Amino acid sequence: MKKRIKPKIKETESTTFNQVLEEEEWYQKSFEKEDYPKETLNVSEWNECTFKDISFENSNLKDISILDCKFEHCDFSNVDFSSRAFYRVEFKSCKFVGTSFIKDYFHDTLFENCNLDYSNFVDSKIMNSEIVNSSLKESRFYTLEMSNLQFQDCNLSGLEIIDTSFKNIDVSTCNIENLRSNIDNLKNMVISREQAMDLISIFGLITKN
Repeated sequence: MKKRIKPKIKETESTTFNQVLEEEEWYQKSFEKEDYPKETLNVSEWNECTFKDISFENSNLKDISILDCKFEHCDFSNVDFSSRAFYRVEFKSCKFVGTSFIKDYFHDTLFENCNLDYSNFVDSKIMNSEIVNSSLKESRFYTLEMSNLQFQDCNLSGLEIIDTSFKNIDVSTCNIENLRSNIDNLKNMVISREQAMDLISIFGLITKN
């Protein structure tokens, strides 16, 4: 498996959103303990930035590319991430409840200790990325292209999978109870022996001693 490339952040300058409202690119900026502005901003790219304890809830974040950034303890609940590109980005202990990722591109992206319950990943590509110790309960994967996506110790219970191949995707350390999918999407998915019983239940099969 190809190793994920971490964000390349040299140094950052502490600032506030009010100070960069008119800038089209945020470069080497650091934001902490603020609410993201509700109005639509001019910015189209975040590059080598860090965000800590920021609430983006219900914000408009469409068409912004994110490169070499880190987010910690941020709230993205109900945010629309349409048409976004994420390159070498880390999300740690962040909240994405009800968040929509539509026509997005993820490369070398990490979600760690994140709450992604009821989120929607639609018409997107996820490449060389990791989802670790995170919850995607009752979320939806719809027409995704995935390559070298690694799941580790995640809650995938009730995940709905539509027109998305999990071929060679290892979910053996995850909770896959009540997974919603047809069998074609799950062909060659890597599971544990114990999880085989979950899949038998999902597809309504009956075991006989």
